[in-house]
Amino acid sequence: MSSQSVSVKVCSFIDLFTKEAIYPINIDTYQRPYVWGEDKVRELIKDLSEYIHDSKGLVYYMGNVLLHQNDAKKKLFIIDGQQRLTTLSILYSVLKGRFSDGDKMAMEYHSPLSAKNIKITQSIFQEIKEEWKTEAESLFSNIHITCITTLDEDMAFTFFDTQNNRGVKLFPTDLLKAYHLRAIGNTDNLSIQINCASRWEKIQKYQTMFGQKKDFTAELFHQFLWRSRAWRGQRVIYREGDVDILNEFQKNSLPSTTADTIPLYPNPNNVLGKKLQLKVNKGYTIYPANIDSNNSSAHLPFTLRQPINDGLGFFLFSEKYADLVQLLLFESEIVNNEIKSFRNFYKEVWQSMSLYLKELYVLSTVMYYDKFGSEKLLEFSLYLDHVLGSIRLEKAYIFKEAPLKFLKESDNNLLDIISQAFRTEEVIQFLKNLSQENLIYTNDKTERNKGVQVVYKNSLLNYYDKTDFTSKQSWISESFIKEKLK
Repeated sequence: MSSQSVSVKVCSFIDLFTKEAIYPINIDTYQRPYVWGEDKVRELIKDLSEYIHDSKGLVYYMGNVLLHQNDAKKKLFIIDGQQRLTTLSILYSVLKGRFSDGDKMAMEYHSPLSAKNIKITQSIFQEIKEEWKTEAESLFSNIHITCITTLDEDMAFTFFDTQNNRGVKLFPTDLLKAYHLRAIGNTDNLSIQINCASRWEKIQKYQTMFGQKKDFTAELFHQFLWRSRAWRGQRVIYREGDVDILNEFQKNSLPSTTADTIPLYPNPNNVLGKKLQLKVNKGYTIYPANIDSNNSSAHLPFTLRQPINDGLGFFLFSEKYADLVQLLLFESEIVNNEIKSFRNFYKEVWQSMSLYLKELYVLSTVMYYDKFGSEKLLEFSLYLDHVLGSIRLEKAYIFKEAPLKFLKESDNNLLDIISQAFRTEEVIQFLKNLSQENLIYTNDKTERNKGVQVVYKNSLLNYYDKTDFTSKQSWISESFIKEKLK
């Protein structure tokens, strides 16, 4: 690595914007919004307050800032450190007024979420304005940052750390968003880039399924997209890490020839189209059939295990499956009786189920719906419960290996069966054939009103209006399903 291509220097916050920066400091369009909330801002106030009152002549260090020096545009783009620099800039503006014309501050924010959070941060800093006013000059001269500047944008991203120092933890999806927006390009294709960024920010706010991550895109890629593609066969099945997510959806994505058009691949959702062109804010055009589509993104002609193209292909693929999950589980105005009945069963029986079993249950249902739509969705979900629920009855403790063990030890991998089947009956028959599960219900000795296994048992018996598990599999009858679909 050439010393001329990377420079590293420690400087104060003031010096960064007045002496060290050779160009105005900017936020590129692919960057995520300003997301610091009240907790992070008040944590910074607490830290700085302690520093002000007991600095002992030391500087206050705020970690690394990574910049890409773009000589063609004569700008310094922030790669890492936007959240901290924005927060400090808001504090400076509250205490000292706006930056003067001679300063190299040119950060602009286009997201409504950024505007909202900036206003909240400003109002919080107003609370300490008078108290800190006399300290402002020395404070910003003593806040120090390690500034890493690279001449090569790709090199800058190799430095990019997945955890901001004193900042908000970044998910692999933050890196994926940046990578694929860059793949679109931000000169001639700015409208497409802004459109894709807007789609991404929309699905970030979707309701999460499992409650582990506040950003729905992080849940989407971990619990759904990666596993649906990687959990194949029965020999090598493991839980994903951040690097696995980046490898699958960045390194393995395919280059696109144009920013607004992506190829389509033959699959059950697409029997006509060869390529799809984005019509910004007006839906899509599918060629060669020349079908204009303004339908929900949940019905885009993609399939979970297809190749993904850089840029637009990545964003439309992400949006399709984000919308599909919302359609199945959260969308309020649902008229489809199969989806309604599936939701009712899920809420009554599976919502309080062990997290690890629930992840596999929902993933399998999403893959089934992606392949067959709502055809026999309730029947599938009841037989899936019959198989996976037996694991809950058999074990008082469910560990994260349980769903992996199930996929590895079954006659075939259920996710492969769903992906490769031509008819719904093939999948349902596969679940029926796992006959060993019947013995667990037949030999059930759990007592009602005691333990986590019994919570599931009670919910299931209430749903079927039964008192014990006698002839359990026979409960899933054509007449029972018809009654539930009314």
